[in-house]
Amino acid sequence: MPPLPHPFGTPFVSLSSVDSTNDQARRAIQAGAALPGMAFFTADQQKGKGQRGKTWEAAKGQSLALSILIKPDFLTVQQQFLLSAIIALGTRAWLATQVPLDQFQIKWPNDLYWNNQKIGGILIENIVTSGGEWNWAIAGIGINLNQEKFPDNLPNPISLFQVNGKKSDPVTAAKSLCASLSDFLQTALCNDQQKILEQYQQLLYGRGELCNFSRAGVSFQAIPLGITEQGELLLDRIEKPIQHGELEWKIKTD
Repeated sequence: MPPLPHPFGTPFVSLSSVDSTNDQARRAIQAGAALPGMAFFTADQQKGKGQRGKTWEAAKGQSLALSILIKPDFLTVQQQFLLSAIIALGTRAWLATQVPLDQFQIKWPNDLYWNNQKIGGILIENIVTSGGEWNWAIAGIGINLNQEKFPDNLPNPISLFQVNGKKSDPVTAAKSLCASLSDFLQTALCNDQQKILEQYQQLLYGRGELCNFSRAGVSFQAIPLGITEQGELLLDRIEKPIQHGELEWKIKTD
């Protein structure tokens, strides 16, 4: 496969402050100013977006908020989870280069964990036309970089500084992540889909372990077995694959 024509981070738009980098990327699309590979970065995100309508809380100047515009013409609309998996794997791989001991995992569908603590999260928003054409993907990435303390209302956060003892410059880290993700995507697309999903499953947080979940207000325990090609979670005690948003994964906070 030839090199990707639009490396991530070209152009790289650094914002002093913004409500949400994903929303900024969406506004660029709506204004006709979007470019494939364009990245929006800030170290002061006011209204970060998380999964299932949650917010992403981040202290000013202490974290990385990045959204990359992707023109997914190298994939089919049925491969939306494949792109999500590649971005999660690539971000995890970048984190692994920042520490001497790699213990990073991916909590389904795409949170980034160090042991039982959350260091980052990914939110991909896809723009698909009524005719089924996948026009854009906005890959939003948030990473805790330099925090030494977190608000008490966050159950299990951790920062890269708390892992490796080194402070990071957010702009430098964001540009490095863009370059790393471009390289990772190029390599991943040279493999078949099954190999990418197998790599994701190998790094799946809680795989093969008894974990706590809650669905419709009912708590239960089950063992994650892996994922389907559509990104559904497979649990040993539930016959039907679980779609994103159907349950809450209760993480140990001790």
